[in-house]
Amino acid sequence: MKKYLRPLGLILVLGLLAGGAYAASSEDSLISRSYLQSTFFPKAVQAGEEKANQALQEVYDRAKGQLDALHGGGVLSGSYSETLQRRQWTDGQAITLSTGSGVLMLEGYASLAHNGAVVDVTTGAEVPSGGRLSPNHRYLVGEDTAATVTVRSGQAALGVQGSYALSAGKDKHTPFYDVSQIDWFYEPVGYAYEKGLFSGVDAGHFAPEMRMNRAMLMTVLYSLAGSPGQTGSSPFADVPNGDWYTSAVLWGTGRGIASGVGDGLFSPNGEVTREQTVLMLYNYASKYLNKPMAAGADLSGYGDVGKLSSWAQAAMSWAVGQGIVSGADNGGRVTLEPQRGASRAEMATMLRAFCEKIL
Repeated sequence: MKKYLRPLGLILVLGLLAGGAYAASSEDSLISRSYLQSTFFPKAVQAGEEKANQALQEVYDRAKGQLDALHGGGVLSGSYSETLQRRQWTDGQAITLSTGSGVLMLEGYASLAHNGAVVDVTTGAEVPSGGRLSPNHRYLVGEDTAATVTVRSGQAALGVQGSYALSAGKDKHTPFYDVSQIDWFYEPVGYAYEKGLFSGVDAGHFAPEMRMNRAMLMTVLYSLAGSPGQTGSSPFADVPNGDWYTSAVLWGTGRGIASGVGDGLFSPNGEVTREQTVLMLYNYASKYLNKPMAAGADLSGYGDVGKLSSWAQAAMSWAVGQGIVSGADNGGRVTLEPQRGASRAEMATMLRAFCEKIL
C-alpha cells in the first residue's frame, strides 16, 4: 500500500507549499528562506504523508470489509489478476467477471452466462448468454455487464484478467479435461475414478473414446479382487514376466475369468470387444465370486444377434438382463455390436453397473 501513499502525500504537500510560497513572496519578515528549507518543508511533507496514510487506511478498511462480506456469502475470493496466465479450475467452480475483465479458454469445458454483452475477441463476435467457451478463444466483458464462467468438466485450464469473484465447486471431481457434465459417460467415469477402477491416460485426460485393451480390463478386474499376490512365470509368449499387467493376466487366466487367443498368446494390447467384456464379467461373477447367475434376457429383438459368438451368448444374455449392457440405436435398428471394441467410456459404464448390481 505504501506505493500509493507518496503520490497522495505530495498532493497535500503541494497545497501547503503553495501557501508557504505566497507568504514568502508577501514580504513577511517572520518567514525566512532558511526556515522554509529546514523547518517548514520537512514538517509539511511529514504532515501530508500522515494525512495520506490516514485517508488510504480508511479506504483499505472499507475495501477489506466488503471482501469479508463476500467471503461470508459463499464467495471464496474477490481477486484481481493482471495477466491471462494459465490456471487450473475445477468442476462446478463459478468465476464472476465484471466490466472490462477478460478470460482465455484453454482446455476443458466451461459455460458462459451474462446479463449484457460479452465479446469473443478472437472472432470479433458477440457471444450469447448460455453458450460454452471455445478453446484458445479470448473473451472480454462489456460495459455494465456481469458474466459468470462455470467449469463443467473435471478441471479446466483458463486465464483470467481483471477483477473476479470465485464461488466454490464440487467437493469430489475427476482431474479430466475431457469429461464434462454434458457427456453421457460423466457419472460412470466419475464413479470409476472415485472407486479406483480407472486412471487417466495421463494426469489430465481420460480419453473416453479410446478403445480398451485386454490387459487394461484384466488389470481392472484384478484390482476389484484386491490384487492378490501371484507367483510363477507367464505361460504366454506375449506377456513378459514383470510387466504392469502380468500379475493380472496370471490371476485372471488361472481362475478361468479369461483365456488366451490361441497359439500361446494372450494379446494384451488387442482391443477387448464388447462380447469378450461381458464374458469376463460373467466369469468373474460365476467362477470367482461363485454367485448364482440370474436368468438372461431374450436377445432375438437385436438386429445383429447373429454376429454374437456362440461362446458369448449366455454371458451377453445375462449382461443385457442385468442392465450391464444396453443396445445401440442404429437408425431405428437396435444392435448389440458384440464384436466392436469397447471404448473406455463404455467400459466405465459397464463396470459401474456391474459393481452396483452384482458385487
